Amino acid sequence: MNKLRFSIFSTAIFAASLFVTSVSQSANSMNQQVYKTIHSDGTVTISDKASSDAEAIVLSAPTSTFESNVPALKPLLQTTQKLSVNYKLSILSPQNDATIRSNIGELSIGASIDPRIGGFYQLHINGKVHESAAGMFALRDMERGAYEYSVKFINNSGKLIASSEARRVYLHQASALIN
Repeated sequence: MNKLRFSIFSTAIFAASLFVTSVSQSANSMNQQVYKTIHSDGTVTISDKASSDAEAIVLSAPTSTFESNVPALKPLLQTTQKLSVNYKLSILSPQNDATIRSNIGELSIGASIDPRIGGFYQLHINGKVHESAAGMFALRDMERGAYEYSVKFINNSGKLIASSEARRVYLHQASALIN
């Protein structure tokens, strides 16, 4: 409670001294007189206009100095420093070396990036490139066999943000020779 009283008291003194200083400087700079009137209810009015019950105030240059106990603030981030964000590109499905059985030759590959950012995904599979904004690739009419693939994420400026390691998936289809 004492700290609160001291804080309020010191703030009031500081505000009053700023007021007197500003009045003093404006009065001195304009060569005007400042008047103080004490009303019957005890309130004090300071003005540059004289009234019948006002007394003139002689202002001198302030001699008080105040030292701040507030430490100098340091910027949180230098403008020359760039935030380094580590993006993680994950292939959600299929697992590496997975075997997918699809007689119609459909293969689905899903990927995601964290944290999310604007851009698109590129699937590189056996020398062909497919693009997707959502990270889901539905490939159709694929022949059975082994496929090497990787996924890359490109931001809206065309910069490569992240890429996955190469993976392999096996697509199996029933033989046409088996009845």
